[in-house]
Amino acid sequence: MTERVLRRLLLLGLMVLALVLSSLTRSYTPTLPGEFAARIAPLFGWSYRVGQNLRGAIAAIADRRDLRAENQALREKASGLEEENTRLRVQVRQLAAALRVKAEQAPQVVAVAPVVGEDPSGLYRRLFLGIGSNQGLRVGMPVTSTAGLVGIITEVTPTGAVVRTILDPESRVGVRLMDAPGRGIAYGQPPGKLRAEFAAEAKVKPGDWVLSGALQGLFPAGIRVGQVEEVIPHPPGALRQEVVVKPAVSLSLLEEVVVLRSL
Repeated sequence: MTERVLRRLLLLGLMVLALVLSSLTRSYTPTLPGEFAARIAPLFGWSYRVGQNLRGAIAAIADRRDLRAENQALREKASGLEEENTRLRVQVRQLAAALRVKAEQAPQVVAVAPVVGEDPSGLYRRLFLGIGSNQGLRVGMPVTSTAGLVGIITEVTPTGAVVRTILDPESRVGVRLMDAPGRGIAYGQPPGKLRAEFAAEAKVKPGDWVLSGALQGLFPAGIRVGQVEEVIPHPPGALRQEVVVKPAVSLSLLEEVVVLRSL
């Protein structure tokens, strides 16, 4: 191997070594013999810039990874806060409904219960609640809402309950007129009305409000049951007159009901 080849190999090795060292830090740049310094000085500067750019890119990637992790943590925290906010809004709505019922209808509120379903058969008008005896519900407890009377609990399990609504054909509610003398009984008339009987002397007309009375003490008195839609003509001498009543509560739209203590 000639001396010329050896010199070229040495020069190449020194250049490679210089590039590697300068990419790490400029302070460790080797001091080369004067005869090579002028030739390879531009390479040192270029390799230093490459090393700086490489370190900057690595740092940027690391920062971006940290930023993504931080953003993910913030999104999870925001999602948790949104769920908590939703839960608190539901609780506030339930408490507001219970306070309205307590102030307007009866003082003995047991629970605010979610409505989770209704009888699909079409023969009865009954609702299914999402809480039961574990939350204090018992058979015979009246069920109401801020709009008016809903019905009464007829079955209870530890985690659920069945409400026989005022529209059920087996329902019987003692009623009275709001603005005139007259007491009677309202019967459920599916799918969406009640049929009420009053004394023939009662002055009943369409638009009159019908309130709960005190039939066998099942329901608190004074809760709205519905509004008279039609007065059915009765023959002379009849002892009773019948009216059609539209319920105050839209049962199919109920999401929650208020359960009262048994009388």
